[in-house]
Amino acid sequence: MTKFLQRLSRIILAVFALILLFAGGMSFQRYLTEHKAPKTAVTAQVIKVDNKKKVAYDYKDVHYTSIPVANVIQNLGKVGDKITVYVNQHDPKKIYMKPTATVLLIFASVMIGWSVLIILVLGFEYWLIHKVKEIAHDSEVAIAEQEKGAK
Repeated sequence: MTKFLQRLSRIILAVFALILLFAGGMSFQRYLTEHKAPKTAVTAQVIKVDNKKKVAYDYKDVHYTSIPVANVIQNLGKVGDKITVYVNQHDPKKIYMKPTATVLLIFASVMIGWSVLIILVLGFEYWLIHKVKEIAHDSEVAIAEQEKGAK
């Protein structure tokens, strides 16, 4: 039963590492896409629509209402506040709170780093277990030969 639980925990860790690697890769791809997009700073006003805070802004004489992309942690402020947002020039409905996408790069680096660390630990554990088994087998053979020689 113990070996079964050990194998199960290794499989779960390997799957978790692959999920982290996938999430990190997707975040890195999104970073590469968003950090190259040209952005223009505009002044916007925080409004409330359907009990959700949104941002109203004008870009190239067109009025837009949107929620900033990747605004999970940041607070927009109070309703009526004027804030600076960065409008994607190719898609004016996409706005950002910051001109760069370094948060995505940091998130991707952390996810990929943890997945690589878990994979290295699992690989080292596999190598170490097989090395210990090999040493144990060699010592058993040596003991058996000594007992044979003593008779």
